[in-house]
Formats: sequence, structure tokens, C-alpha cells
Amino acid sequence: MLFRRSKSISIFGIRAVGKTAYLVMLINQLSKMVNIRDMHFHSGLDYYMKMMQWILRGDGPQPTKPADRILIHIKMKIENKSVEIRTLDVAGGDIENMGEVFKMLIEGGDGYIFLVEPTPDPERKVTQVWLIYKLVEYLTQGFKYKVKKPLAIAFTKNDIYGIKDPKKFFLEYTKPVYNLEQVLTRVKKHEFFAISSYGGDLEELKMQGLEPKPVDVEKPFLWVVENS
Repeated sequence: MLFRRSKSISIFGIRAVGKTAYLVMLINQLSKMVNIRDMHFHSGLDYYMKMMQWILRGDGPQPTKPADRILIHIKMKIENKSVEIRTLDVAGGDIENMGEVFKMLIEGGDGYIFLVEPTPDPERKVTQVWLIYKLVEYLTQGFKYKVKKPLAIAFTKNDIYGIKDPKKFFLEYTKPVYNLEQVLTRVKKHEFFAISSYGGDLEELKMQGLEPKPVDVEKPFLWVVENS
């Protein structure tokens, strides 16, 4: 893998999709990986620890408030390459509004992770398809250009949904609303993932005396870093 030194990764997703849980458990998982060394916070340590406290209590993170834009800035070495990662934890409502926060995340990102909960709820399904469409539309300046910045689409809460083939499922999930396969041809590097931030229901894990065990949370992140 080849990495530039500094990267900004933007994370998108609607309200209650699990953005904060993903970000916190991603950091937790990266800190345990043998090919990642010298990992330390430049910004966001207090926030991370506070969120971990909620998670280990079995409550999960509290919803991010619209006024909050928490900067997470971490340095690490990935396979002996020095990398700086910057990302923001922002409210899903700010993303859904597609205002300045939405544009800031796009323009400031070297790569993107879009979290999707594969819920059958019509309103949430349509909103998620709409936001992916608008993200690609903005990236490509109205579909005029192809973009090289990588886009990882990750299905969350996979301990519930059990997705085996994320790419196939993405087409099945989104096509009844709009065929995003055509839209994504404008993004040269895109990939699909299925993840679980906790590996199970937090309350049940707590009752059983078990700690959260994230599943594949690092995969979309490392793919974006490698391809940006």
C-alpha cells in the first residue's frame, strides 16, 4: 500500500445510522491492529473516551447535536507509512439538510465513507438513496465529470441484517427507489461493505457480560485510505 501523509476522510449518513458508533469503534479497532503503530490523538481524545464510556455502559453514544462538529485528528503509521487522518463527527440532520456542512464534508474530503442502514422503512430508504445521489451529483459537478476520489458504501448493523454480498444487496436495496448503479459509474473508485460496530445488541452484550466486538469496521476505512 502507498499512502500520502495527510488525509481527510468524510463520513456521511442519515440520523441514527450509527456514524458516531462507527467512528468510535473504528478508532478502537485500529488501535489493536498489528500493522498500525504509533497511533495517537492530536484532537478528539476526550470525545472518544466519553463515547466509549457510553458504549461500555451499554447505552451507546448519545445523538450528535446539530451544533456539534467534533474534529478527530489522529496520527499513525500504517505499514511503516506515516498517515494523518482527519474527520468530523457531525449530526445526521446537518447532512440530510445538504447545507454548508454537507458541502464542507465533500470539498474537504480526500475520500468518503457513506453509511447505510438497510432498513425497510420507506422514508429512511428513500432519504439514503437521495443523499447518495446528491453526493455523487455534487462530486461530479452535475454528472459532468468522473471523479477519482474513493467512495465506500458500508451497510451498518450487519449483526441484525446479515448481508453476505454487499454489492448485490446494494442494487437490490436501492433499485426500487432509483437505479444508483448508473450514478456510481461517475465515481471511478467505489466499493461496498457490510459492518457491525458492536457485533450485537449493546444491552444484550452487557447482560451477558460481553464487550462489543466490531466486525469489519476497519475495511471501508483502510480501503478509502489506500485509494485516496
